Amino acid sequence: MIRRDDNDGWILITQHDHALLAGNLMERWGNETFSSPQPRREVLFAVSEHDCGWEEWDSSPKINPENGYPANFMEMESSDQTDIWMGSFESHSEEHPYSSALIALHFARFNRKLLTKNPSDVNARLLEGAIDGFVAGKLGIKGSRPEALPAGVRINLRLLQVGDIISLALCHGWESMEIADVPLDYEGGTARLALKSDDGFNFTLSPYPFSATPLELRVRARRLGRKSFSGGEDLRRSLAGAPYVSLDFTIRKG
Repeated sequence: MIRRDDNDGWILITQHDHALLAGNLMERWGNETFSSPQPRREVLFAVSEHDCGWEEWDSSPKINPENGYPANFMEMESSDQTDIWMGSFESHSEEHPYSSALIALHFARFNRKLLTKNPSDVNARLLEGAIDGFVAGKLGIKGSRPEALPAGVRINLRLLQVGDIISLALCHGWESMEIADVPLDYEGGTARLALKSDDGFNFTLSPYPFSATPLELRVRARRLGRKSFSGGEDLRRSLAGAPYVSLDFTIRKG
């Protein structure tokens, strides 16, 4: 769940809806400067489905026990994250092995960060082995670290990450950010993107990687009044009556 501040409350966006927004972004990726993803169908599927493991959790969300707020996706316990991440890359592994391997590699990066902070994290250590075995089975690659990946896989993984980051920026309404090492092509060229917004809905991006401008996008969300909930059941009761809203975004050339 993404928890966006909104005056006296929050706007809540599920992880899967955020991922679908990322997929919509990347469908328009490519112009005279930036190469389109290849293989296109599999890369776009990976971007759109990279958070599919969250669907069950987001249908029955929990609270942050420290403040009673709806738990943001960054406020998860390691055991929950492990189950969710594994579900994300295993869900479509038979029909989309390449896409699923990209998703596994995407979560390998986050898992390495957990292990850096806590090398004795049993869940993270088990997931590391599971990801390495999964990627080896789907792509024949030994290891999930970037230096072990063929160039094409490494570039497509970065495109997934970039789509994820831009979507997160829109969903949270961030004012500005820079994204380094963005692939220009499949020959090793990269750029640094600068994303800016004055209102959290209308953005500029430079250099501009999309095929059309302005880019118009939408994500489904729920608006919820700000309060501390007594538990998950209390939160879910409030969510059941919370109205759906659409957040509309534009991205223009910077």
